[in-house]
Amino acid sequence: MSILEKIFIQEKTRRAFTWQGKLSVVLVLLVIGGLSWPFIRNGITNYIYHVDELQPASRIIVENWEGNPGMFKTTLAVSRSAGAAEIWSIIFEDEYLDEQTRHTYMLHARAAGIDTTSLFLIPVPKHDPKTLHIARAVADTAHQHGWQHLTIVTEDLHSARSRQAYVLAAGAYGISVTMLGIPVEGISSTNWYTTPTGFFIAFAETIKKLYYDFFVF
Repeated sequence: MSILEKIFIQEKTRRAFTWQGKLSVVLVLLVIGGLSWPFIRNGITNYIYHVDELQPASRIIVENWEGNPGMFKTTLAVSRSAGAAEIWSIIFEDEYLDEQTRHTYMLHARAAGIDTTSLFLIPVPKHDPKTLHIARAVADTAHQHGWQHLTIVTEDLHSARSRQAYVLAAGAYGISVTMLGIPVEGISSTNWYTTPTGFFIAFAETIKKLYYDFFVF
C-alpha cells in the first residue's frame, strides 16, 4: 500500500464468530428459551382463557358456530349440572336462513343427545368484529325475553375474548354474565401447547385478542 493509500484509506478487519462461538450462542439461547417457556406459556393461557364458576341457571347459551356434535354433548352435560331446562345456540344468519344447513345443525344436536324441541337458535350476524356482533345479538335477545343473566358456553381458548364482548354488550342492559370454557376436539387451556393444532389455535387467538383489546373494546 502506498503512502497516500495509508493516509486516506483505512483498512478494517472483519471479526466473526468461530463455529464454537456460534454453537455456544445457540445453546445459550435454547437454555434461556427453555427456562422461560413455562412463564410464556402460562402468560398466553391466562391472557386468552378466563371462565367463571358454574352457577345454577335456567338456560345455557352455547357458541357453537358450526354445530359441532362434541360441543353440543359437553353443553348438555353442563346444562344438567346447572339445572338448566333450556339450551340456546347461536347460528349465523345465512346458515339459519338455509333450510338444509339449519336441518343439519339440528341433526348434530340430536346426535349429541339434545332434545331439539327444547333447543332454541339465535341467528347472529357474520360481520367483523364477529365476536362483538354475536354478543350484541345475544344480549338483544336476552333483553327482549327479560333475562337478567346469561350463562355462556364457548371454546376454552376463546373464553377471555368472548367474555369481554358479552360483559360489554349485556352490561348495557344490566344483564350479568357467566362464561364457561370447554375443550373442543380435545384442545383446552391445559394442553394446547402439546400439539401443532393447539399451538396454532392459541397463537391465532392471542393475535385476535390483542386486536380486540386495542381496537374494539
